[in-house]
Amino acid sequence: MIDLSLLALGTEVANPKRMLSLPEAINELPNITPNNISDATLSAYLNALYAQGRERHTPNISPINTIFLQRLLVQRHPKHILEVGCANGYSTLRFWQSTRSWQARITTLEVSTPNITEAQHHFSATGANNDITVHEGNALELMPQLPPQAFDFIFIDARKIYTLDFFIRARQLAAPNALIVVDDVIKFKDKMLNFYDYLKTESINHTIERIDDDEDGVMLIYT
Repeated sequence: MIDLSLLALGTEVANPKRMLSLPEAINELPNITPNNISDATLSAYLNALYAQGRERHTPNISPINTIFLQRLLVQRHPKHILEVGCANGYSTLRFWQSTRSWQARITTLEVSTPNITEAQHHFSATGANNDITVHEGNALELMPQLPPQAFDFIFIDARKIYTLDFFIRARQLAAPNALIVVDDVIKFKDKMLNFYDYLKTESINHTIERIDDDEDGVMLIYT
């Protein structure tokens, strides 16, 4: 159990004071560049995007996991982030929110064309598009095309039955002292049994964080 008082980042995630619909949030955006969107405006936009995603059953990371991951990013200060599975772009933008002050580069992989279209819309609307590169296609085919040992933070949140395959490829892409994060390792453990077996067989050290009462579970693997 993690003390959530240690996770405060000054951004409204779990309980925003003012919840806008996504159209309202879009209407309130000024002429955006990467340097002029305030954290409060960005948080309002992302809270609205998360709420819309819930209505559409989009598999976004939970608010409490969002805070935890943003804290990790601030602590580790990565320069190159790889995300496997971006859905509507919510998690990608939360990563950007935490790292834009030092202009980290984010590479995200997504197989769904409609998801990419929506995500790129949100990247452009918030001014994040210059810092985010989107690759469309099957991540298992895209990952071998990326430069090895190029990423110091890798987040895996895609088809759970392929978690082991994603992880094996992620290890090849991870820089020395990188952090690989795997989401939903408690909630969907039954779909990841070969991944758990691999970690045990290969004696790969890892920790599983159950944050507050969240049932998703986040696994941390340091390279």
